[in-house]
Amino acid sequence: MDSNIVASVLVPTYEDAQLLRKSLPTLLGSSPRQIEILILNNNPDQDVPSAIGESGDDPRVRIVEMGFEAGFARAVNRGVRESTGALVMLCNADLFPSETYLGEMLRFFDEHPRAGAAIGKLLRYDLEADRPTDVIDTAGLVLTRQRRIVPRGEGETDSGQFDEALEVFAVDGAAPVMRRSALEAISVDGEYLDENFFAHKEDHDVSWRVRLAGWECWYVPSAVAYHGRTTRGLGSSGYLSAIRRFHRNEREKSNFVRVHAMKNQWLMLLKNEDRYNLVRDFPFILAREAMVVVHNLLFAPRALVAVPMTLRVLGETLRKRQAAKAKQRMDPRSLRRWLGSTRA
Repeated sequence: MDSNIVASVLVPTYEDAQLLRKSLPTLLGSSPRQIEILILNNNPDQDVPSAIGESGDDPRVRIVEMGFEAGFARAVNRGVRESTGALVMLCNADLFPSETYLGEMLRFFDEHPRAGAAIGKLLRYDLEADRPTDVIDTAGLVLTRQRRIVPRGEGETDSGQFDEALEVFAVDGAAPVMRRSALEAISVDGEYLDENFFAHKEDHDVSWRVRLAGWECWYVPSAVAYHGRTTRGLGSSGYLSAIRRFHRNEREKSNFVRVHAMKNQWLMLLKNEDRYNLVRDFPFILAREAMVVVHNLLFAPRALVAVPMTLRVLGETLRKRQAAKAKQRMDPRSLRRWLGSTRA
């Protein structure tokens, strides 16, 4: 490993490399210490060198051609294996970090040796208007008794209400920084992110596994970035109290997203849930999963292909569970402290 590289920035891209013209110069110009940037191209028809312009000439930037639509998880895993930094930042193509984002993260990890993963304050970026906003995208992720993992403050106007650094249950996948040693601690068969997820919720799963392995997840508000998220969640609202908004949000999602959201939720629970907590929260978990399945049955029946997709990888998932549980350091009772108050 090149000891001069402090942080490796991994940028998966699929038909959105043109957005990197805005973020790459900021990352390259603002880092106080040595970094490397790996652009992981999931679309062979996408001309990444032309899309990123002069930033591609920087020796710290390397383009990795996946050769096919490999999915977010597989691309990131290759990026981790081919990079060298002690810290690894995952950076969505529609993520526009501030000039101080990475520097603040590096400082934070220096001061918190048990931090396995951290996320800064993400505000929304209006892609249509091409401007940042003061609307919170995420201030860390909360786990509920229904096993929803929801962004703190999503959709709220930022007025300083989330300006305190604190431990959170999980970190969003748009801009997390992760300690390489934590990733190595949770890897199974060379996979850091579960490649059966393909895309969607792999950040939830990897955060959960980092916590089970005894590492901490943190929210660092001094690190600010802007995210052009195109999908919307319910924030802290429950399904029943925001049923119309839930229905509208679901109808706006592609079938691809609905399928992988269901499948990956089930895979995540199969791999990470403990019997102690499952028994206590089973009615809440069952109610949430039943509501999602019934909604898709009524309004998007094609999405129920998630059921056979899950069954096809059930054996492999249970094997991954066994490997992960052998490394578990967090007592199942300790997970109770991370359960948020979001209602069903």
